[in-house]
Amino acid sequence: MLTGKHIILRAPEREDLKSFHKWQNDEEVMLLARSQPDHVKSMVSLETELEKDLKGEDTEVRRYVIEEKSSGKAIGWCSIRFHSWARKYHNADLGLCIGEKDKWAKGYGTEVTRLLLQEAFEQLNLHKVGWWTFAENKASIALAEKFGFKEEGRLQEQNFFNNQFHDSVIFGLLKSQYEKRLHSK
Repeated sequence: MLTGKHIILRAPEREDLKSFHKWQNDEEVMLLARSQPDHVKSMVSLETELEKDLKGEDTEVRRYVIEEKSSGKAIGWCSIRFHSWARKYHNADLGLCIGEKDKWAKGYGTEVTRLLLQEAFEQLNLHKVGWWTFAENKASIALAEKFGFKEEGRLQEQNFFNNQFHDSVIFGLLKSQYEKRLHSK
């Protein structure tokens, strides 16, 4: 469990299934979360995925539920997905989604990102973390840049949704850059 001022990042539990189902089937939420609208997901499909998390079967990803401290309510999810190319974890991609739209633009994304970066660099001792989004997701890009992520590349017309192609933008942050920002504050 990772604890912030207003949120807790905790392990997913069975009682979160209805929230995941609601978020996964909300086109606007999934457009922002995955850079493309997902297909509608059934409760059974999500339950199968959740079972893997509950059993700890996927060692290449740490998934968290974002819980609002004041209400105790799940408001979204986030993850650290490891790159295991060298059979050791040096790099990972961060991802987050605030599924409850009434919680958007309230600072929760900033707090989630801060906690994920602390976990990635200070606890897991990773060398680098990545951040992927689509070019029109201004809120995601601003959040990445707020924490010092640098744009490393752009995949032209990588995603197709809303009847058009969209670029994907790839950001990266090294542990040394993270530490430098910490010490300059």
